[in-house]
Amino acid sequence: MTIPGKTRGLLLGALPCLLAAQGPPLIPVPAPLEAPTLAELLPLRPFQVESGPGLSRVPFDWRGERVREQGDVWILEQGAIQAEGLLLLADHIEYRISEGRLVAQGHIRLEGPGLRLRSERLEMDWERRSGEAWALQMDLPPTWTLRSSHVAFTTLRTWSFDSVELSPCPEERPGWKARLSSLKVDLDGFATLWNARVQMGPVPIFYLPYALYPAQAERTSGLLPPKLGLSSAFGSTLGLSYYQVLGSSADATLAPEYFSKEGVLWGGEMRWRPDLTHQGSLSGQTIHQRSLDTHRYRYSLNEVWQREDGWQLTADVNQASDNLVDADFGKGIGYLGATTFDSALYLGRSFTFGSLSLSAAEQRSFFFTTDQGDPFYSPDFPASLRRQTLPQGEFRFFPVALGAQLYLDGGVRLGRFAYRVEGSTTTPDRAYAWDRQDTNTRLHGRLGQWGPFRADLEIMGRATHYSASLSSPVFDAEGGSSDTAVNPATSPFQVDGAAATRFLASGHLRLSGPQVGRSFKDFSLFGYKGELKHVAEPYFGFTETSRYSEAGALPRFDTVDSFPGVNESASGERSIELGLKQHILGRPGSGSGFADLARLRIATRYHASPIILSDGRYKKGWSSVDTDLDVEPDERLRISLRRSSDLGAGGSDNALSLDVKAQDGSRFNLAYFSTGINRFLVRQKGLQVGGVQRFWDDRLRLEFSANYDFHQSGFASSQVALAYVEPCVAYVLKFTHVAVNKALVSGGREDRIDLTLTLRGLGDLFSFRR
Repeated sequence: MTIPGKTRGLLLGALPCLLAAQGPPLIPVPAPLEAPTLAELLPLRPFQVESGPGLSRVPFDWRGERVREQGDVWILEQGAIQAEGLLLLADHIEYRISEGRLVAQGHIRLEGPGLRLRSERLEMDWERRSGEAWALQMDLPPTWTLRSSHVAFTTLRTWSFDSVELSPCPEERPGWKARLSSLKVDLDGFATLWNARVQMGPVPIFYLPYALYPAQAERTSGLLPPKLGLSSAFGSTLGLSYYQVLGSSADATLAPEYFSKEGVLWGGEMRWRPDLTHQGSLSGQTIHQRSLDTHRYRYSLNEVWQREDGWQLTADVNQASDNLVDADFGKGIGYLGATTFDSALYLGRSFTFGSLSLSAAEQRSFFFTTDQGDPFYSPDFPASLRRQTLPQGEFRFFPVALGAQLYLDGGVRLGRFAYRVEGSTTTPDRAYAWDRQDTNTRLHGRLGQWGPFRADLEIMGRATHYSASLSSPVFDAEGGSSDTAVNPATSPFQVDGAAATRFLASGHLRLSGPQVGRSFKDFSLFGYKGELKHVAEPYFGFTETSRYSEAGALPRFDTVDSFPGVNESASGERSIELGLKQHILGRPGSGSGFADLARLRIATRYHASPIILSDGRYKKGWSSVDTDLDVEPDERLRISLRRSSDLGAGGSDNALSLDVKAQDGSRFNLAYFSTGINRFLVRQKGLQVGGVQRFWDDRLRLEFSANYDFHQSGFASSQVALAYVEPCVAYVLKFTHVAVNKALVSGGREDRIDLTLTLRGLGDLFSFRR
């Protein structure tokens, strides 16, 4: 089975060193440069040839014009012959019956299993399948074309070419091509080539005097094209990769890269796909960096396996020595919003009555701040924190109907969790782990509908056992008059106290309605025309969750700890909720259905008793006003707004995102965020922008992403790439900026410029970094 994403076996599998792919550049080669279909390459497809009348002395079927015999010579004009899976078309075909020798001239096409050849003259022994061809062209899947002045073949698996020209480009004037003085191919053995020169136009840029490689028609092991580069920070670069086939459904690539100033970056990748429902990969890089005298690494594992019996296994594991190893030795800082250091493992199955799963996860964060106003993130806080699930098993039973509109569901969770605090001069490495067992049962559904009013009920019972709690209560709702319950002198990650068991009962009653609305028949704004309908629905809710007296000593890992009750309620919560939901529905005309173009929800709560929030605050009285807005008038525009405003203490958390797509494939995305409430977050205010802009029918492409920090008055990271694409050739100029903190490990610079030459079919052939 062919492994997707890699080009294998190009000259009928013969030239993996010269022709194999190296992976996509930062900006992929655009769609207009993709290979034409076989129908475009060969407009005259093979057809079933009918036997001609009489003249049965020839060992093939034929079709054509002016068939005749002149003594011992059989002649066919403007025709085709076919036998034993071999098809030949030509302007003029002669077959010498006594010799079994065939001569063809003019617009020749010879096709067979794995063979597509065009030439101007062909001489061959039809029975032995040996002969010669002149002025030939061979089409090599998936995109390559071979041209040669002459080829001699003893069988259709043994070829000897003279004056060869190779290119993956279908254009008459390809962006690049390879010239060889001679090429010999044995599809059951090896390919031997002499004087291989890679040329861009008339200029040679790469030379290989001699090479011998395996030439099996299937995927074959061998060397891949070398990678050359220069870097002002890391010196000269030489990368040489080796590709190894591991059976029919797996392969591996070893890709060491030598930096003259820093040493060898050992890298590799392994891929497998034993069947259509199972595939995965493992890749990694490691280097002992001379300038820092430290070991840096990056590796990832991806696995997807969906069995026919319903079991599913997925793994996405990402590990790194520091958060800048990709910027220094990889492609760059990655795409906007990428989560590069999170890992997750899932094994589970759904049954008719419920679901069973086993999951593990790790979220790793790197920190550095000098903001003394933040109780947890200070210079004394370590540079890295790992938040781990090691692992968690869960069983949930699906809702069971109890009457017409009430349902019962629930579940059990058994897990082990850990905080691993790593690396700072003032804080030693520490690890805290504990077990948690949790079970809950929930009854929910509609109580009734009375005209425009509706009542919904949700009640739940929950029991949770912790093998360890915080060494001292960090979250103390009774400890002061301010809205913060966190003791800055104690760490919320020190889970090494006594065991604890929490029992909770929780209920929520919601009354909704009446819905009110208004229609606008002929609405026109910003190019939108059609019918709009605005619908608003108020709602009122009451929530009560029993109090657990030791809630301040429980670790805060996820919502089971922070909001264990229904309606995301905290321990001891007694609150009322007021909210308003609004929808804007639209349709182009009366004959179509309404689409949900925009959604707006505004809600707040009043807490009659103090509760502890997940970020370390306690709250009594009016809570924050939460606003959620989503606007999606069509598939090319999306706007989302999330805002939480604290009415009592002031401050707000805000998040705004905008995504715009154009018909030519260009896109733009913007995100604004600020934090002013959550005590577990460093005070942040930033702007993220990114996108791709295409010019001149996508021959010129601009890709950019940036993260601006308002508090630091500078860019935390940014990346701009400009690519100019000619047929099968791309020139990529990329600027990368990463704000490097001295407390973090990095041998690279804050500003980096990369110039890369990418050839279709060869990948990144040369790069220059400064």
